Amino acid sequence: MRHTTHTTKPTPMSSMHRHRSGLAASRAARALVAALLVSLPLSGCGSSAPKTAATTPSEGVSVTPLSAHQVESERNHFDVIDIGDLPTRYGTVRVDNSQVSSGAKLERAAVVTSYKPGSTGHKPDIKGMQWASRIEPAVFDHEYKYSSDDWSTTQKNTFHLLEQESSGVGVVSPDGQHISLILQPHRTAHDDDFSAQRTYVVVLSAETGTLEGSVEVSGLILGRVLTNDSLAIQTAQNYYPGAEGRGVISVYPLSNLAGKPSTISSDHWLIGASRDSLLLSPYSPTAGNDWSTRLRPFTVTQMGTDGTMRRTITGVNRVYPGGWLQRFSDPSAAATLAASTAGKDDDQTQAAWKAMPTQIVDLNSGSTHDLTGGRAESVGVPTGPGLLISHEAADGNGSPQQFWLSADDDGHPHTENLEQFENN
Repeated sequence: MRHTTHTTKPTPMSSMHRHRSGLAASRAARALVAALLVSLPLSGCGSSAPKTAATTPSEGVSVTPLSAHQVESERNHFDVIDIGDLPTRYGTVRVDNSQVSSGAKLERAAVVTSYKPGSTGHKPDIKGMQWASRIEPAVFDHEYKYSSDDWSTTQKNTFHLLEQESSGVGVVSPDGQHISLILQPHRTAHDDDFSAQRTYVVVLSAETGTLEGSVEVSGLILGRVLTNDSLAIQTAQNYYPGAEGRGVISVYPLSNLAGKPSTISSDHWLIGASRDSLLLSPYSPTAGNDWSTRLRPFTVTQMGTDGTMRRTITGVNRVYPGGWLQRFSDPSAAATLAASTAGKDDDQTQAAWKAMPTQIVDLNSGSTHDLTGGRAESVGVPTGPGLLISHEAADGNGSPQQFWLSADDDGHPHTENLEQFENN
């Protein structure tokens, strides 16, 4: 589902390498601190007064329709970007940053393109294009290596956080109707002046690519999600939401993105969303990236967009876009195993974890699905975000047993049209 487009990067101008040694050292230190802190668990509730993310109308954001011919021309200048193909109700949306050398200046913009279902791939056939839009500023590109001073912001140190499918740079609402993208900061924050940074977050129509609205965000963005009717953005004054991070979740109704949001102070991480709720965790979504900890069970809090706590789900070990959780069927047994195997990555440990029964929890419908001996994969389905579940046990034809789920229906398993996943 993820794509990376590779082209030859233009060599940045000599002016782009002008960095004072003291500033470079400061940034290196901040990056190291950020990498350490985002993996730490948090405890307790934030007590600081919320700092509301500032909002503006769509001023400062330019969205221009592109023809198929223009998109084909832009492809020659696509930069490296790593956003998974975004599944919508109307097709698959790709996001690329285009970089064109214009005299002594490098012009960057995002090219967002919607293709008919089944026409995506490394380089989709332009005949399958449904709409395309050019967005300025460019989409936040955490892999952009040749950063000038303008791009070397504190936000870049959060790149591991913002590559998460359920809460990162590009997300889709569970009903497949809306797309949200985090753009490149247009006002930088150097040293430790986190609050000085300004970044636009945009919401586009998945059907037409038109701009539905934008929000100007103050401070670091740690996560951002879409429900069917709300945009939620987590900001902080440090690389974590707890303590001096003073984490705040600002919730904007999609019907009035230019209005004042409601705010929720929280020291937990915003890690995902269902159709009408937010998902929070005491652990950073990057905390389980290595083998010794990635299966560690954690607790997810499901919260309404009004800040009302709905329930907690224990024993979770993965979050999927659209409103699904993967959890251990016996959370207590998983916690015991986690304690006894902490820091271990041997064959015996891996076998013990693989033997633990697991299930999929559908937060939209309330249903659960046994996953023991199988696997779940985020996919695009005709309604937008979906989940493909495959079991190793073969069916009567010798093929793996499979079914898919949609984030926009009643949660029942679908076995029709399984051929749509053959190329995944």
